[in-house]
Amino acid sequence: MEMERVLIIFRKGPYGHINSLEGIRIAQGLLVLDVEADAVFIDDGVFNLVKDQNPTGIGHHSVMGALEAMHRYDIPIFACKQSMQKRGLTIEDIDPALEVKVISLEELSDLLLQAEATIAL
Repeated sequence: MEMERVLIIFRKGPYGHINSLEGIRIAQGLLVLDVEADAVFIDDGVFNLVKDQNPTGIGHHSVMGALEAMHRYDIPIFACKQSMQKRGLTIEDIDPALEVKVISLEELSDLLLQAEATIAL
């Protein structure tokens, strides 16, 4: 049985580890295998989507370029509404170029059920 859809869950913020960038690379790599991927940002992962990031002061590069590439490859990007609210974020804090769809926990559950595999980072 071939995999048709993989859900990649981003749970950590963008800096201090490689999880975010590796998750983005996985999503892009799946396209080569003709596997569709959805990217869901929950918990501190929602901070990856915040616009106008400038992490040079902490010695990191912004993840925004990689996220924009993911969007250009038509990989859907979702953000958990409850995670955003808990962290004081609104849709206005999210980079509009990414066309993020904010979803509820119920909608996240539906995405999980539709996926043949899940990767949590």
